[in-house]
Amino acid sequence: MSIETLAFIALAALIVIIFLMVYIRDVEVNKKLLIYEKSIEELNYQNHVLNKTLTEMKAQEQTDPKALEKRILDQAKQEVQHSLLPVVASLKDVEKIMQHFRDEQSARIDRIESRTKEMSFASVVPSSSNEKIILSLFAKGKSEAEIAKDLRIGVGEVDLVLKLANLK
Repeated sequence: MSIETLAFIALAALIVIIFLMVYIRDVEVNKKLLIYEKSIEELNYQNHVLNKTLTEMKAQEQTDPKALEKRILDQAKQEVQHSLLPVVASLKDVEKIMQHFRDEQSARIDRIESRTKEMSFASVVPSSSNEKIILSLFAKGKSEAEIAKDLRIGVGEVDLVLKLANLK
């Protein structure tokens, strides 16, 4: 076998392969075209049905406009009610939550006020007893620093009590 024969066989095989590839590709394209054709036919059928329905509706509208108006109003009312009922329910839930929160905060404020009253009452009583003790210790001759140290209070507080009693 010569090179020319081998080249001719290779060329023939290459041409056969190319024809097979073109044939296979042609078959695939034909399948896709059939699918598109069926889709277009279905769309044309649906278009025909819609046109027929539209024509019938136009004929009905021309004969009874009041009925059409009433039907549209009824549908609008139904849509509004359908969309607003969940919103109203949600608002009621939010209102309940806010009321509960408000009640809770009022109770907390009441508790804080009662604690504050207890604290202010408790702080007034020892203060008056501290005043008496400060005055008695000062009368015994102790200095302000010694009195503050003994009672574990600030020197400024001792000084203030003495000034209010006109002892300093």
